[in-house]
Amino acid sequence: MQYLYVRVVKAKDLPAKDVTGSCDPYVEVKLGNYKGTTRHFEKKTNPEWNQVFAFSKDRIQASTVEVLVKDKDLVKDDFIGRVSFDLNEVPKRVPPDSPLAPQWYRLEDRKGDKVKGELMLAVWMGTQADEAFPDAWHSDAATVPSDGLANIRSKVYLTPKLWYVRVNVIEAQDLIPSDKGRFPEVFVKVMLGNQVLRTRISQVRGPNPMWNEDLMFVAAEPLRSTWF
Repeated sequence: MQYLYVRVVKAKDLPAKDVTGSCDPYVEVKLGNYKGTTRHFEKKTNPEWNQVFAFSKDRIQASTVEVLVKDKDLVKDDFIGRVSFDLNEVPKRVPPDSPLAPQWYRLEDRKGDKVKGELMLAVWMGTQADEAFPDAWHSDAATVPSDGLANIRSKVYLTPKLWYVRVNVIEAQDLIPSDKGRFPEVFVKVMLGNQVLRTRISQVRGPNPMWNEDLMFVAAEPLRSTWF
């Protein structure tokens, strides 16, 4: 399956839009009835996002993709500028081809005239094999009635990287019971972050209990938790 990828890297020299003389910028990637937005920054004219958006080619019904820079406001967000691309001119990239290098683009107003501010972007056609796919935001495939197209804003979700961590608990040796008169029922507890799993109670009652049991964790990137 093919996807249109848009990597929004950063912007520079954005103009102040608020009466306070500040700018709270974010980027909106618009393709037909689908919209994806970056997080916004407060009072920053040179923001960095480095976010990737992926749109399924099968659901693309537009001929151009628009990347709009806006200033977040309590009442109504202000339009700062935009960059648009004709989909017929978007390059294709298939690994192991080198990743497409982002470029600076001068912002334009709605009439196509140059305005203050630049946006660093990379736009390309790729597949699920692309390295950007696991980290990309994906447009929701909602079916919309024709009379609702004017107001549609598709849902956007993040596809996380997931890894399974398997812990094989085999046996213990030379355990010393707290009660010298008898050996207790023994099990092993493993913690990863806020996840806690435990083995069954060993059927071997003695100083050398055995389990040979697998405990499976699902961990999101990156693994920086401490094992206990």
